[in-house]
Amino acid sequence: MDRKNPAAKRPPGRPTRGAGSRLFSRGQIAVIFALGSVTLVGAMALGTDIGVLYYNWVLLQKAADAAALAGANYLPNDANTAISTAKAYLTNNGTTSADVVSATAINSDTELQVTAARNVPYYFARVLGLQSGQVSVASIAEAPGGIGTVNAGPSSPIACSSIACTGSGGQTLTTASGSPASGAPFAGGCGGSTGAYNILPIAVDNLTASAWSLGASYTLNRVDSSGPNGPWPDAPGNWGLVDLCGQGEGGGAAIRSALANGYYGELSIGNTLTTLPGVEVGPVSQGLIGLTDRTSASPSSPSAFDPTDPRAVIVPLVSFANCTGTCKVPITGFMAFYITSVNGGAVTGTFVAMVDPNSTPTINAPNYGAKGDVVLIK
Repeated sequence: MDRKNPAAKRPPGRPTRGAGSRLFSRGQIAVIFALGSVTLVGAMALGTDIGVLYYNWVLLQKAADAAALAGANYLPNDANTAISTAKAYLTNNGTTSADVVSATAINSDTELQVTAARNVPYYFARVLGLQSGQVSVASIAEAPGGIGTVNAGPSSPIACSSIACTGSGGQTLTTASGSPASGAPFAGGCGGSTGAYNILPIAVDNLTASAWSLGASYTLNRVDSSGPNGPWPDAPGNWGLVDLCGQGEGGGAAIRSALANGYYGELSIGNTLTTLPGVEVGPVSQGLIGLTDRTSASPSSPSAFDPTDPRAVIVPLVSFANCTGTCKVPITGFMAFYITSVNGGAVTGTFVAMVDPNSTPTINAPNYGAKGDVVLIK
């Protein structure tokens, strides 16, 4: 072996490793790095465009959700206002004239569907011939029927546990007198101005209400003991008034005030109310005249009205079974009613469907038009 000349022992035809082969290897790495860099930069660029797409999708989805929730508050009685309200919310939450938006009342006007679509321009994907991408969203909101509790939301001055709390009108309330289904309503009271709250201190016999039809006109209370509007069949001496605001001790003036201002306390199915027997023609007419004389200032009808209209009220349904004179009657449900007139103490109006803010639906609760807070179902 020639140690001074290693190449002498190398087989014929085998190339020697030298500076040329090292330069060739370095050239391969440079090519691979260049190709990998292009791929990496392209992926980052496409990721940026996808991120912009996702950002716009989030904006549109939030706008559609807000629009559906806002508009559905007017269903099912005023689909046109529900749609216009939803479109206004879409605009206020960032949609533009270039976006394709729609709001539609569906499922017999019980649900509001809102859709929105937007073309989003690409920035880096244009090198691949892609100019823009589209994002689209949809939301559906509804007001669940069959409420089990009224005045249950954050603006209701009731859920105070064992401490006192302050009402929305600044009134200091005493400790709650009961819990849901305990047999006693939570602490509450009546408002200080006409139409302040929508719970009316008139109860309807649940047996009578079960025969009523949505959209039909009825007399809410019984006012004439000698005629067809006498006391409820199973409640001798009772014409529908219940003591929600302590008006039983205040006479006609207290009854008049309670009817005009409404009740703001929480009430649930299973709670009991105290009846106020007797005919109170004058106080009933005088208390509600402030609600029914608003037709010119706030035109509406039972088929198209704002749910905040003071003529749209919630009435407790109770069981008058075995009730004679003053007695405790259990609440069995809640009805939505639109007052159209008060004549000689008779409260006439229409059995309607409407959203009652701050009310909660309950499984198996009877559905008499009063609907709970609007929720998203899609």
